[in-house]
Amino acid sequence: TLAKSGITPFGFFEFAWIGVPLTIATIVFMMFIGKYFLPKHEITDAGEVEQEVSADEISNDPKKQLYSGLILLGVIIAMIAGDFLKKFGINLPLSMVAVIGAMLCVLTGCLKEKQAYTSIDWVTIFLFAGMMPVAEALDKSGAGQMIANAVLGVMGSDPSPYFATAVLFILSCVMTQFMSNTASSALLAPIGIAIAKGMGADPHAVLMAIGVAASCAFGTPVGTPPNTLVLGPGQYKFMDYVKAGVPLIVVCFIVSIIIIPMVWPFFPGK
Repeated sequence: TLAKSGITPFGFFEFAWIGVPLTIATIVFMMFIGKYFLPKHEITDAGEVEQEVSADEISNDPKKQLYSGLILLGVIIAMIAGDFLKKFGINLPLSMVAVIGAMLCVLTGCLKEKQAYTSIDWVTIFLFAGMMPVAEALDKSGAGQMIANAVLGVMGSDPSPYFATAVLFILSCVMTQFMSNTASSALLAPIGIAIAKGMGADPHAVLMAIGVAASCAFGTPVGTPPNTLVLGPGQYKFMDYVKAGVPLIVVCFIVSIIIIPMVWPFFPGK
């Protein structure tokens, strides 16, 4: 979205500036506070769990483990090099690096062709591919600008970029509890860019807030696939996600509103 709008995209490891503080904050919160919001259940059928683990056919082949580790290291190095090579006008797309890494896993025997194929999350791919045209349509048709103007109108004639970022964070966070995080980001990104431009601010902070909020799908069991996967084994109920997830979202909101404007200033150079 940034590249299509003529704005410098985020670097691959640039997300670590907010990702690392958020990781630390969420771990500390869940260790000392969040765990008390969760129900205490005991696993009664250990044999069933062991059967599921053994069914995964986990390989202990040292040769495959070595190849897998080297491929992962190579992909990481290539992604780092991609950011560096951009300075010299050489484009090394992250998607190409990822595909090459996946192909090497198959060619070296770390994965079988069927395993590689079945591991692809086709729902996410088609959902993301379907939502990108919707986001572009919002931008090209002027609907995104119309929504942005409406939001700016509610905020007043001279809105604070902090307030605008907070509003978009909350909106993205609410949407992602019931729909895909990629869809939430794709829909709100052009609106965020329009709002930032309307305030004369750099859109990077606004878009990072939207992206982070779209990943805070902790409040419902349907917000993200991992939430749904642990619903049964953890014997959780819908309200368990609300009790533990909402306070965690508040923690992420506070950390994001503090850190994001520090790393990506609204008005660089001023």
